[in-house]
Amino acid sequence: MKKLFLLSVLSSTLLMGCVRYQVSKPYSNGYGVFLGAHDEDIDKILSFDAVAIDLDEFSSSSIKKLKDNDVKIYAYLSIGSLEKYRSYYEEFKDITFMDYDNWPDERWVDVSNSGWQSHISSEADRLINLGADGLFMDNFDVYYIANEEYECTNDFKVGIYNGCHTILDNLSKKNLDLIINSGTDFLMKLDENEDNLINSIGVYAQECVFSNILDYENDVFGKQEKEQQDYLFECIDLMKDKSKVLLIEYTVDDSVIDDTVNYCKKNGFYYYISSKVGLTA
Repeated sequence: MKKLFLLSVLSSTLLMGCVRYQVSKPYSNGYGVFLGAHDEDIDKILSFDAVAIDLDEFSSSSIKKLKDNDVKIYAYLSIGSLEKYRSYYEEFKDITFMDYDNWPDERWVDVSNSGWQSHISSEADRLINLGADGLFMDNFDVYYIANEEYECTNDFKVGIYNGCHTILDNLSKKNLDLIINSGTDFLMKLDENEDNLINSIGVYAQECVFSNILDYENDVFGKQEKEQQDYLFECIDLMKDKSKVLLIEYTVDDSVIDDTVNYCKKNGFYYYISSKVGLTA
């Protein structure tokens, strides 16, 4: 799944299909997430201090251009799912176990598989060699899926947790800044176990705290339901003293934008507000 990212405060403009906010202190670092961007979009993202992108969609010359302009690169890496268009899909398709709602080209992966764990570690090394300064780690929500959505044995659920733990532990030992996108149930389990591995996460990103995606194909959005919002606030409270926090919202509703901005300003959080699910530049 492709998602994300952040920026902050005061004045706003409509830019490239996204609601973008000008940066001013104390929100001094400008982040942008362009997971649907390609080489031809490179000049549109050079003004950011840091970007989250799919490095496989960019040439070496574009990556060099980002580096030459001192743009920090967070490379997208899906931990718990497998997209059908990836070059390694055929190698790992047999360890997928469930379709991914709203993303027909993607399936959830059995992360307890040692081959997959080694693959993720190798992918991280490859992304470092391409120019990544950090990782945008997506789909640790595979732990939630195994526990709540998939009919499986308790041994399978335990294996998924242990697989997520092994992968995060492996990545934490590399010279990379780590952003985790959601993964709330996994993070709460780490905290419950008093596991110091949770402190390896530099940024906790959470989507749809104030907004909600109603139609993925047509970019139709609504407001987040209170029950789900309260749950997300609980995880934000857990993570805010351990890492930076960023909210990722999908909306064109001024009231949702205002709620997001005011909440983030009050708490010193970052945010990014997009009018496109695909996060194109």
